[in-house]
Amino acid sequence: MLKKPILMSAILMAAATEALAQAQPPEPIWKSGPDSIVVTSCAPGGDHDDSCRAVELRRGDNIVPLGSEFQSATLLWSRHPGQTGPDALVRGDFGGSGGLADLFAVTVTPSLSIRKLSGERMDELVAQPGPGPLRLTLPFDIEMFNGAPHGGATIVRLPIQWSGGDFSVDLAALTHRALSQDELDFRALAVKAELDQWAQDVYPAPSLYPPKARSGTPVTVQALAELMLSGHADQARQLLHRAWPRSHERTNSPLGGEDGFWTALCQSVVGNASWKRFDLGRLPQADRIRTGAAGGSPPT
Repeated sequence: MLKKPILMSAILMAAATEALAQAQPPEPIWKSGPDSIVVTSCAPGGDHDDSCRAVELRRGDNIVPLGSEFQSATLLWSRHPGQTGPDALVRGDFGGSGGLADLFAVTVTPSLSIRKLSGERMDELVAQPGPGPLRLTLPFDIEMFNGAPHGGATIVRLPIQWSGGDFSVDLAALTHRALSQDELDFRALAVKAELDQWAQDVYPAPSLYPPKARSGTPVTVQALAELMLSGHADQARQLLHRAWPRSHERTNSPLGGEDGFWTALCQSVVGNASWKRFDLGRLPQADRIRTGAAGGSPPT
């Protein structure tokens, strides 16, 4: 019979062997002439194990490090005839449920250029095939708003295109759709149902925001954020005001906190790295979002 220390060592060795077997093998993931992008082991030292992966561009005998500390790396897109964009698009995944990753757009001809994006929910990223410029959908994520768990992020997909040697938001594609009144009414019903349930959970508190919801208000945040990021911040503010719960008192007056909820949501939007990275202040009605973030947007 194995003694406990020996048994524990055997278990740990088996677990380590399994982890190594599952680790991505060091290998080239893209090659063009003398240039290649290679997944390799992380440099010795540091707080990592043998499964740690790095990505580097090799140009003959020259090595250009792209990133490190990844769990895996994937070639998402490479340029073919009829397409414009970088030579290769590579995602380095850090692992974990948040989808934290680095995205590298590597151009080697006519001159070396590397563009990088970083963020969570990058496992949601999709590169679209086809002729023309590189196009992809990039997640604009709102994390842990109003008590939402980390796994319950709100994601609005931004249409991104390759333009001028860099990633750029396709503003026309982002703002092209206008919701019909029926669609707005449906969203208002869904938001009202969620907020009413929240109000029942916290009543008789005089103000609904704060306190925070136990599991967030994902339906509300999704509906409002999609409107805000498509250039319809006025409709988002009106929808919130229309759906905001009334108290159970005889006066039927609204529960307090509506302005605070709107301000916090606007702050989450303008505080997102993609807001600045893609200059989303160019959106129609972006001024309403900035004003809301400053706490100055009254119900309309």
